[in-house]
Amino acid sequence: MANEYGSIERKIARLLSRFPLLKLGAKSAYGRLVFMLNQPTSIILSHHRIVSVGDPALNTFFGYYDKTPVSEAGFLLCHACSNPTNLKPDSKHGIDVLVFSIADLSLPILKISSKVYNWQQGARAHWLDADLFIFNDFDADKQHYISRVFSLKEKKEVTRFDFPVQDSYKRDYLLAINYRRILALRPDYGYRNLPALNNTEIANLKQDGIWKIDQNTGASSLLYSIDAVCKVEAEAVFSAAQHKINHVMISPDGKRFIFLHRYFLGKRKFDRLFIADANGHALKVLSNKGMVSHCFWSSPNTLICFMRGPAGKDGYYLVNVDSGAIDSFFNGRLDGLGDGHPHAHDGWFITDTYPDKSRMQHLLKADFATGQVEELGQFFQSFKFGGETRCDLHPRVSPDGSKVFFDSVFNGTRKLYILDLET
Repeated sequence: MANEYGSIERKIARLLSRFPLLKLGAKSAYGRLVFMLNQPTSIILSHHRIVSVGDPALNTFFGYYDKTPVSEAGFLLCHACSNPTNLKPDSKHGIDVLVFSIADLSLPILKISSKVYNWQQGARAHWLDADLFIFNDFDADKQHYISRVFSLKEKKEVTRFDFPVQDSYKRDYLLAINYRRILALRPDYGYRNLPALNNTEIANLKQDGIWKIDQNTGASSLLYSIDAVCKVEAEAVFSAAQHKINHVMISPDGKRFIFLHRYFLGKRKFDRLFIADANGHALKVLSNKGMVSHCFWSSPNTLICFMRGPAGKDGYYLVNVDSGAIDSFFNGRLDGLGDGHPHAHDGWFITDTYPDKSRMQHLLKADFATGQVEELGQFFQSFKFGGETRCDLHPRVSPDGSKVFFDSVFNGTRKLYILDLET
């Protein structure tokens, strides 16, 4: 992969992290310069059969990499819209949540509208079981974010909760975070129907954090406050920082979950990775090296993460949440490709890259046992999409392991694609 950014370029980018605005400008200018010298010969390269989802004129995408779009019954869930996706989300434009039969990807069998979305996670739509799915919305009368549960079988809403879902465990419980705080500190993942928290509200850490909602009763509680999170291995700089919690991911057995505690000193950001008990009994820091990007549960006690390792090197690591051990994935075999979004299935995982010098994003399959890495495809992303409007591939695997779902803009519009691993 000769067009990937090299180690020297990555070191310079890391040094510039101390100066976020300078880094942003330098990265944009340098990216355009090297693209002129490395323009691709094709907008898509793959030996596998790839099909798109939905009407060709429609923007379709699933969202984040931690959920699969396909239910156990074989129905596909995604987001759709007709407004341009290279513009920042606008609360005046809603988004649709669509369900397709996997046998017919042209016409949806169910269509529901939501008032909330962002380009990275949509309305956070995902399956609860073979019949029920959940997504976020906005209650204009009560002026707050909610989540709604629909039954595909009944083709109607069956319940709603007064909290927006961040993650769920089957039909047992939900975990929620404050999307107004996210809008203030990381708008890529926030919603714009309500104003962002102001500085006074951001400083209130005792009444904000991670909520747990019982799906059967609707009962809710603030499981962990941000204040409680900050008190675990507290640092002196915390009092001068702004804090948020994001990217909550529940373990496969539902007993625990991970999340990122991200704090900001001026424009500089720092990450801590936490493991938490789902009943509120314990919090533990798994990594505090300054950078944790994307993680995924590869088993009930192991994570595959792109993060800064114990020796200060950025790359893919296996994290044992019980022992705290952090081991490089096959001595950094994937690290030279930079940050990605891993999604594990049985003994392997899918991940991706950000655009290389040719603006091609690479889709990769890696084996946990052998370390073998296979490239499944490359997909072009123009400079038209960037920042909040970027389109990461966010790859996800079907429940049977035969297909990979990814979002891409290689044709100029945002689209959900299905890559068949068997053809």
